[in-house]
Amino acid sequence: MSQYKHVNSLTVILFVQAAFLFAIYFNIVAARQVLGFLCLTFVPGFAILRLLKADFDLTNKCLFAVGLSIAFLMFIGLSLNLLCLLFGFSQAFTLSSLIITTSVIVIVLLSLGKSNCSQSGFLVNKSKKYIFLATMLCFVLLACIAGTLLASSTAQNNLILLIMILAVAFLVGFLASHKKMLFSDFYPLILLVIAIVLLFHVSFFSNYIHGGDIFGEYSVFRITKQASYWNLAFPDKLYNMLSITILPTMYSDVLGIDGTWIFKIVYPLIFSLVPVGLYQLFKSKVSKEIALFSVFFFMSNSVFFTELVVLARQMVGELFYVLLFLTIFDKKLNGPSKWFLFVAFSFGIIVSHYAMSYIFLAFIFAFWLFNFVRRRKCAVTVSMIVLFSVMAFTWYVYTSSAVTFNELLRMIDHIRESFVSDFLNPQSRGSQVLQGTGLMETVGTFWHSVGRYIYYTTELLILFGVVGALLKKKLSFFDEEYNVMVFLNLALVLACIIVPNLATTFNMTRFYHVALFFLSPFCVIGGIDLLTLLSRRRVNAKHLCTFIVLVLLIPFFLFQTGFVYEVTGEESWSLPLSSYRFDDAKLVRMGVLRESEVSGARWLSAYQGVDNLVYADYSSWTLLTYGEVKNFLLSYSNEPVWSGLYVFVRSTVSFNSSNVDFKINETNIIYSNGPCETFEVP
Repeated sequence: MSQYKHVNSLTVILFVQAAFLFAIYFNIVAARQVLGFLCLTFVPGFAILRLLKADFDLTNKCLFAVGLSIAFLMFIGLSLNLLCLLFGFSQAFTLSSLIITTSVIVIVLLSLGKSNCSQSGFLVNKSKKYIFLATMLCFVLLACIAGTLLASSTAQNNLILLIMILAVAFLVGFLASHKKMLFSDFYPLILLVIAIVLLFHVSFFSNYIHGGDIFGEYSVFRITKQASYWNLAFPDKLYNMLSITILPTMYSDVLGIDGTWIFKIVYPLIFSLVPVGLYQLFKSKVSKEIALFSVFFFMSNSVFFTELVVLARQMVGELFYVLLFLTIFDKKLNGPSKWFLFVAFSFGIIVSHYAMSYIFLAFIFAFWLFNFVRRRKCAVTVSMIVLFSVMAFTWYVYTSSAVTFNELLRMIDHIRESFVSDFLNPQSRGSQVLQGTGLMETVGTFWHSVGRYIYYTTELLILFGVVGALLKKKLSFFDEEYNVMVFLNLALVLACIIVPNLATTFNMTRFYHVALFFLSPFCVIGGIDLLTLLSRRRVNAKHLCTFIVLVLLIPFFLFQTGFVYEVTGEESWSLPLSSYRFDDAKLVRMGVLRESEVSGARWLSAYQGVDNLVYADYSSWTLLTYGEVKNFLLSYSNEPVWSGLYVFVRSTVSFNSSNVDFKINETNIIYSNGPCETFEVP
């Protein structure tokens, strides 16, 4: 223990808080942003943890602190909003109100709290070996940021990113081959950096947000930011989520940066803690090495760093999702501390992402029911289920005119009505289910076929691992509560394949991603079991684990990141690596915006008359969101077109004018900068 230096946590918290107030008072650039992020994301949670009578290790302490901090911010923001409504104030989220409120509450919590943990401070490692490791990880992170910015600004300049991806693969291979180096204490840090690298190399692709749903999330954030107020009656299911309305508004005001970079920097940083939480969950059931490589497999799935990085509300929701299961399965937690954390994280997931809260509720109910039937003691109690249900449906029914709750009812009715009629129709499962099960043709080139079969191999190994464990342990397999959740998650994946239209409600890729929260270790376990079965002599399981990592997981990672497709020049969907090879139509489908197109939308917003509606094709609504155009129609809306209407067109794609009863020609152009044009109906 001599290589560690003990630092008192209260001293660190007070110093960071004081430095932040100094930086914000004098508006010191960089210091305000860094210290502000630490004060909002960590300090409130650490202050709350000092009140709880629970013993956490350093990693869990940091995870719970972040979860409590984010829940605290959304709760304080909601409380300020309700107080303003009560006393008739027009603005709830001003810089002074946010700073004063959060600072006073944190100071009060620190004064009341007393650390009850056996380790009341932080352990700072002074070993040169570990300092070197931390330095190398920081270097990889900086290379990722620099490489992404360079690749997005200059065509075919992705060499740094390719080297960065190889460096991550080499690091994982090195850890698999050198287990005697005893880096296990730093596995959480290594996973954190790999997660940040994967997320940042996509989110930093351009100066604007890109994707699909994130434009709607940005839009509701902008409404809240401009009004400095959250309207609980606004009928919109996205506006109902505090994770994309109040939370980014508070971060943007306090940090003093544009909302775009809140979504591109802060949210990926929050989401990068999810793999760390999974490692903590896995290592209590399997060895640290298997836990490490299981989480690496989880992150290697492209959904983690492509689809999820442009879904802000789900990034926050998944953090609370993993924290809830850490709370439930932590046997050291009991009494008021466990209940407090459960309530706080339940509130967090409910106001962050409705789908994740529904999935969590379904799982804990099925989990309790399964154990109740087998007459076994269960970590989930009836009180937990009732409390979560009451909190969730109270929020979804009494806010935003019950839009979210009604959406759930419509989804259930749709699945129920189509169950019989579409049961034998494979198309009702969606293209992603058909592709994932090999029932639909995909890109047929050699390297794409290799990548697809590697993906199928991971799926089969998961199934082999679960079935193998079930056959070996028989009914005793379900004696471990974690294994019950494994069974339920496998049942979810199978239900998406069997039940018509279920996969399309949340998107099959996201269902599978959520299922990997519990199924990931069985990819490694299944591989070890299969190799053991095929081997004629007894082989050390650690050597088999190394073989699985080197032969399967690293190639899987290189294919999923698009590295192989870029090197071989084949079709790829990796924006950071291959966007220079994409045509305009493909970039539009992927929701990529250009500076000139955003400028055109902002010009239209500045010169749009009060009574002028804007008509746009579907691909242009993202630009109109960024341009803050007040009134616009989409080309599929079948609305009548009249004189004086503006037509906004991204000239890089074909305009859907099927509903337009006039001819667009050059004489009608009132603005053009090349990539986009604006017409006026004569």
